[in-house]
Amino acid sequence: METPQSLFPQWMRGFLLVAAAYNVLWGVLIGWFPETFYQWITETEAAAPSIITWQGRGVLVMAAIYLMSAIHPGKLWFFILFGAITKVAGAIWFYQVILKQEVGKRGLFHLLMNDLIWVPILLWIAWQAYQYKKLKA
Repeated sequence: METPQSLFPQWMRGFLLVAAAYNVLWGVLIGWFPETFYQWITETEAAAPSIITWQGRGVLVMAAIYLMSAIHPGKLWFFILFGAITKVAGAIWFYQVILKQEVGKRGLFHLLMNDLIWVPILLWIAWQAYQYKKLKA
């Protein structure tokens, strides 16, 4: 029979801590430099819409969620699942609203590196954390 420790390896907590740090850095970049981010991502000189600043704030909130989840993944497994869902929803929103379905190399980089690449790992960790919670109950 598997023990709770074998169901929730330490690397998963480490991954959540990396996700938190990554989101802090990315949220600060987007929130404090929305024009630079928007112009880089869209490969234009257009002014950034105000929603970009809110996107940066949302990324910072997700950093806090990943940090809390890393501290106690079994109790907060649903936050990890929420993180995966927001990554998918955020990618769809960004593609539809910000990129207006015109994806350049930088837009593709953003969608892959900041949203979609995280999803399978977050889903796996959420599942393992849920299983861990069930064993502890």
